[in-house]
Amino acid sequence: MRSVEVSAPATIANLGPGYDLMGMALDSPKDFLRVSLIKSANDEIEVKGIGGDTISAEPDQNSSMVAARAVLRRAGANGYGLKMHLRKGVPPRMGMGSSGASAAAGAFAANVLLNEPLDEIEVLECAMEGEKAACGSAHADNVAPALLGGITVILNYEPIKVTKLRPLAGVEVVEATPELEIAQEKTRLAREVLPASVMLGTVVSQMSSFALLLIGIMKNDPKMAGEGISSDRIVEPARAKLIPGFQEVKRAAMEAGAYGCSISGAGPSVFAIVPQGAGIRVGERMVESFSAAGIRAKFSLHKISEEGAKVV
Repeated sequence: MRSVEVSAPATIANLGPGYDLMGMALDSPKDFLRVSLIKSANDEIEVKGIGGDTISAEPDQNSSMVAARAVLRRAGANGYGLKMHLRKGVPPRMGMGSSGASAAAGAFAANVLLNEPLDEIEVLECAMEGEKAACGSAHADNVAPALLGGITVILNYEPIKVTKLRPLAGVEVVEATPELEIAQEKTRLAREVLPASVMLGTVVSQMSSFALLLIGIMKNDPKMAGEGISSDRIVEPARAKLIPGFQEVKRAAMEAGAYGCSISGAGPSVFAIVPQGAGIRVGERMVESFSAAGIRAKFSLHKISEEGAKVV
């Protein structure tokens, strides 16, 4: 029996106008996954930690197991079973890439156990299978940064092509999380509210916002990147109605000095990119604004991390 323990970080996907294309890894929190490769026909997984009781332990429905099994299948490692213990640090259904972290950890761990027969892109594709099992869509905007770290951009899906950018320097990330009743199928519901088509003028405006975001990151210009983050014309307006008080929270963050603010992944958390040292002030204003809307909330401070999945 061979065993390994790995971790994979929380992530924020979309970053405003980068729907399904961009995401960034955070320094905390993380999922921890211990995996053993065993001579058995059966797979087993135990899930503990934050929200662990809400995550399926059925092997064909758990993102860690599905992703790891995909690695074994692609590597031709037949006749083996997987035994897993998943300790959740990334809270489920909060917009911090919980299923993506678990999927990235599963795919990464299985590849390590097999002495890394798959390259980075192949491991990513396997992690995407885990993401699909968890939320119904094989998007890579969470699993890519969870696996690779930094800020990732999906350049193409068929075939998958990804580039990694360096994190913005001199900034903090504020994550304001409201206490809301969250449906088990939250991500799927958040995708269903999106418009099936948009006007050409809106597309042009969205392309401008995406350019601001991408070039701002590449030039390490947080003001420019923040302007892009705050200018999503398509996804944010559709999902904002699912988060009571969102527009007021965003306004409070910007007035308190944030470079940019938008919905964290599929929500309901709201994130802001802020100057180093301004995180507490901005976070407190965001929580106060949620409170004014009758919603209890809390905030946490993070850094953008270069580090993705790793052996611990």
